[in-house]
Amino acid sequence: MNERTFSWNLPNDAVQKLVSLDRQKRIDFFAKLPMENVPIGALMDFSRISIDDNGQVSFYITPQEFHYNPLGTVHGGLAATILDSCNSISANCQLDRGFLTMTTDIRVNYLRPITVLTGEVTATATIEKIGKKVIFVNGSLYDKNGKTYATAS
Repeated sequence: MNERTFSWNLPNDAVQKLVSLDRQKRIDFFAKLPMENVPIGALMDFSRISIDDNGQVSFYITPQEFHYNPLGTVHGGLAATILDSCNSISANCQLDRGFLTMTTDIRVNYLRPITVLTGEVTATATIEKIGKKVIFVNGSLYDKNGKTYATAS
């Protein structure tokens, strides 16, 4: 039996800090945030995050056996989690000081199975529409060759 442990060090005041940041400082905060300091990032073993100056967010992960379901492929929850995380950070990078948003609904389309042989996959979020109360974001999970494995909106 294999064993795995994880830990994180997310500051208790992270939410209060995020709310106080303007858009650019929020982008900078997320761009510098080590994934091992984010509980879900540590648990799932997200490798890194990148954010461009416009708030385009990408998350990266290399599938491992501990991500597997009983069928011998990566559990769909991993794709859903990394896409949700990416979409959420992307939406929050669009907001002004004093505001945060969270996922209200997610639909994931699984297009093909992911295994350890897939190699590193990237989740990238695209803002579709910013409304008065809701931000619509689409995410794609793809490999280094651009082959899409899952999408989420």
